[in-house]
Amino acid sequence: MSTTTCVIGARGGIGAALCERLARDPDAHVIGMDRDGPIPIDVADPASIERAFAAARSEHPVLDALVVASGILDRAKLHNLDLASWNRVLAVNLTGPFLCCQAALHWLRDGGRIVLVGSLAGRTGGVLTGTAYAVSKGGIESLTKSIAQELAPRAITVNCVAPGAVDTPMVRGNPPEALSAMAAATPLKRLGKASEIAAAIAYLLSEDAAYVTGSVLAVNGGIRMD
Repeated sequence: MSTTTCVIGARGGIGAALCERLARDPDAHVIGMDRDGPIPIDVADPASIERAFAAARSEHPVLDALVVASGILDRAKLHNLDLASWNRVLAVNLTGPFLCCQAALHWLRDGGRIVLVGSLAGRTGGVLTGTAYAVSKGGIESLTKSIAQELAPRAITVNCVAPGAVDTPMVRGNPPEALSAMAAATPLKRLGKASEIAAAIAYLLSEDAAYVTGSVLAVNGGIRMD
């Protein structure tokens, strides 16, 4: 059966890995959105989101799944976090996903899927990451659960994948010693791969996950076991 999936953050580490995985299916249509295309979008700008979704919907009138994998990293803690940075991180990492879900509300078919990408930092408060980032990812978990309840009557499942440290360009911006320490602290003794996060997202998009909704799937090498 042909499926259409919209991936926000399609050129980031996790988003690109997911698009590559989905593209292996000859019946899959992948709509990629990112700051530099294929469909340009700035998730911190409501007008940009509206334009991007209108353009995509004109080409694909029915959507099967939405994945929001966009995000920015910020390492500032409370003592050195300015309001502008706080607002920027929340706009991109939390308000943006909310607006994307809202924009997809009447585009997504009944029985469809939404997957949001959170973070281990949403549970731990952040080790390599800062205050605003951790708060934004904690908010993603709550957003997931709230939307899952609202959309359940339409049989739309809404779930979150919460990675630990993953070897992506964004995470590689951390100091090498911090990455080494994170790998050493992880029971599996390594960072995750973007393809492994993509595999978890693909499961939640599949029919095998039709009875899974409002869940947070931790993919973190065992560094936190709830």
